[in-house]
Amino acid sequence: MIINKEGKLFGKISIIDILVVIAIVIAALGIYSRFFVAGPKVETASSRIEYTMKIREVRIGTVEALNNFKGPVTDTSTKEYLGEIVDVTYTDSVKAVELSNGKLKASVLPERYDITVTVQVDGKVNDSGYYTANNLAITAGSSYVFTSKAAKTTGTIIDVYEVE
Repeated sequence: MIINKEGKLFGKISIIDILVVIAIVIAALGIYSRFFVAGPKVETASSRIEYTMKIREVRIGTVEALNNFKGPVTDTSTKEYLGEIVDVTYTDSVKAVELSNGKLKASVLPERYDITVTVQVDGKVNDSGYYTANNLAITAGSSYVFTSKAAKTTGTIIDVYEVE
């Protein structure tokens, strides 16, 4: 008999002991592969990235400051370089207002403007997304409080693409 009445293999080794040793070996291999074996490298290409930020409901002073300034912008909280402003456009700020009958009407906000700022930065593009040279993710929908020599304001990225 291979297993006797006491559950020992060949009368010497317990089956439970074998299962415990196998579990320990599998766990050790898993830990080794997780921490010591390098995974596949994601290829990144150095590229010029252009993204568009929307800044809503600002005064004319901010519009003029950004419109006359073409230069570097940084993230206010982390001081990370976000790129160079290459284009600034603006429109009247419009907001939906509820009328007394319950309907919504688009209303122009007096002395308020929406700015669209186009920024270019050298970075990396891979399957995971767009990143600055400092590995700051540039994703649509992200909001940044950014600072330039002209102004400090909050903008939301609405479009990101690679410039050829």
